Formats: sequence, structure tokens, C-alpha cells
Amino acid sequence: MRSTRARRWLRATFGASAVLVLVTLARADAPFDQYNLFNLNSDVIQDQQTGLYWQRYPPTTDVDFDGAASYCGQLSLDTFATGWRVPSYKELLTLVDESPHVEYENGTVVEKYIDGNAFPGAAVSSSYWTSSAYPGAPAVEGYAVDFHTGVPAAQDRASSQVVRCVH
Repeated sequence: MRSTRARRWLRATFGASAVLVLVTLARADAPFDQYNLFNLNSDVIQDQQTGLYWQRYPPTTDVDFDGAASYCGQLSLDTFATGWRVPSYKELLTLVDESPHVEYENGTVVEKYIDGNAFPGAAVSSSYWTSSAYPGAPAVEGYAVDFHTGVPAAQDRASSQVVRCVH
């Protein structure tokens, strides 16, 4: 499904004067019922199927497994001042698109298995941490999801990956 954008004109009246405001809403490329229309400037989006709220823009620096938990634990976005955390393996997999889309990144065409409207500019050069330890070596490896391939894999907990927090 292609992205559709709806524009709504809002008229705010302040005493004798009125201000006309353009609000741009968007719909994600994911299944039509996964995300409602959302404000393009919002830092948070809700998945209607799971009820989870997702951070739309992750930090620009990668972190290790423990650093991901620390970052999310200190995060404050929109109306959620506290309660952010690293998603579980199963939660993060709900963001993997069944069909990839392509984006230009640094002059190169890159396939991405994450909704480009809901999560614009999602970096796919690194995997994204989950809170789930890898059962084969739980003390040294954790699961991460690669949105360039759509595949989860075990990563060394000391390695640097991206984190996208959930509420």
C-alpha cells in the first residue's frame, strides 16, 4: 500500500483574529490497520495491532546491550516521561515488513524491511537490539534484528548496535 497523506486545515480563533494552520498527517506503508494516521513530526507512533508505542527516531550513536537498556530507561518522549524500555525479540519482530522497500542512502539504493513512513530514515547499517538474551550464550550474546535483511541474529553483547525503544 502506498503512502497517502491527508491535509487538514484547522482554524484556531484567538479573540477577534483567526490563525489558519496546516496539519500534515500520514499513513504508513505497513498493513493498513497497523498504524493510524499520525503526525509526521511526532517522536512516537502506536502500533494498533500490539498496542505498543514506538520511538520513531532512534539515537544517532550505537550502543552495547547494557547501554541500550540504560538509554531506554532514561528516555522521555511526548507524553511518556518514563516507562521506555528495550523491546523483546518478539516485539521488535512486529516491525519487520514482509516486503522490503528501497530508499536512497548516501547515493546507494538500500533495501529496508521496516516501514519508511512510520520510521523515516531508519538506519540499516547496524542491527537493532532486543532485550532478549541469546539462549545459546545468554551471558555474552543478545538478539538483534537486522532491518536490512529482516532477519534476527545473535550479537555479542559488547558490540555496538542501534536501539529503538518501546513503551
